Amino acid sequence: MAQKRSKITIGLPVYNREKVIHKRLENILSQSFQDFEIIIYDNSDDSTQEICSDFKEKDERIKYFHEEEKHGIEYAFNY
Repeated sequence: MAQKRSKITIGLPVYNREKVIHKRLENILSQSFQDFEIIIYDNSDDSTQEICSDFKEKDERIKYFHEEEKHGIEYAFNY
């Protein structure tokens, strides 16, 4: 009987990372292990939101949450 692999959740809190988020997401998505989901929690006011939204539209493993109100890094990790 084959064992089912466990799904991994990658939490990614971001804030104004427009210069690096595209490459970071590409790196995660290109891994040989594919049984994962990415949860992005974003408070950015740069183009990070557009980049993350584009990735979310292309890959169903990505969950994206954008909040205008700034709660801080602890809140983002707990979220």
